Amino acid sequence: MKTFRTLSCFMLCGMLMVQYASSQAFRNAGSSGMQFLKIGVGARAMGMGGAFSSTIGDAAALAWNPAGIGTISNIALSVQHTPWIAGVDHNFAGIVLPVTPEFNLGLHVINLSSGNIDITTIDDPLGTGEQYTVSDVAVGLTSSVRLTSQLTFATTVKYIQETIYDLVSGGVAIDAGMSYATGYRSLHVGFAISNLGFEQHFTGRQLEVRYVPSAASEPPVKAELQSAQFTLPLQFRASGAFDLLTMFDEPSPQHSIRCAVEFIQHSDIREQLVLGAEYQWEQALSLRSGYIVNSDELSWSSGLGYAFALSGVECSLDYAVNDLGRFGLGQRFGVSFMFY
Repeated sequence: MKTFRTLSCFMLCGMLMVQYASSQAFRNAGSSGMQFLKIGVGARAMGMGGAFSSTIGDAAALAWNPAGIGTISNIALSVQHTPWIAGVDHNFAGIVLPVTPEFNLGLHVINLSSGNIDITTIDDPLGTGEQYTVSDVAVGLTSSVRLTSQLTFATTVKYIQETIYDLVSGGVAIDAGMSYATGYRSLHVGFAISNLGFEQHFTGRQLEVRYVPSAASEPPVKAELQSAQFTLPLQFRASGAFDLLTMFDEPSPQHSIRCAVEFIQHSDIREQLVLGAEYQWEQALSLRSGYIVNSDELSWSSGLGYAFALSGVECSLDYAVNDLGRFGLGQRFGVSFMFY
């Protein structure tokens, strides 16, 4: 009963925070920044459409629900690459270090890079010959604690920074999550709050101006324009997952069909529902599928993975393809390691 109250309180607080942020954001539509934080991480996760917050035992959970690393008992490493739209690259690297049977540490880095972009002006619409770049980075440190054999709680403190030409905005944000094995068959639930932080703004040379007073006797003054503040894209996720076969029969050593449902509440866009599934054969070959409901562009996804052991290291190769609507198809590649 105490565990149920804890989960209910966490879920209620998360939904209320996002609901409040959402009511504030829609007063000024499009006011949330750091949009790279909303790009789904991982080929396995996005092969299931992003229904991943109730997944445990995967280092990529650092980007979805930090409590998902609580059951990892060996050093785990995950590297993911996404060739995003318009030539943009999105990358993730995460590592999990078990400290005690109940306490794990995790470290992850997310990077988005635009590559070189031509600078154009009204006078030079074809380009001035100069170029600039856009880059985003998030570095997070996670600690997870297994409160009981069924319940795990975790928090992530991360530094996030966005750079556009020579304009820079940076700050600190917090993620928090809970993971709970219900004890009923294979049913597992997870809750996560992401990107909880203060408003931010840009600073940089492009905001520097030279103010000339109206009085001719007064010298020009150097000043800096104050950019508008923006909020972070706050998210709340509630997810449930189970092995379809074990819901009606005993676990199969050869087959598993993992089904997941995830509700996502955003501060700057509509709520979404994600349905995902993963079929696994002999704990080696995986086939995945997912669908996002109530999304403007994203819809179906599919993927596959292959796991194998090599000299005391369990390796997993993953691939996913996602429908990005008018932007075509997006691909994701990933490799994960578990060191025994």
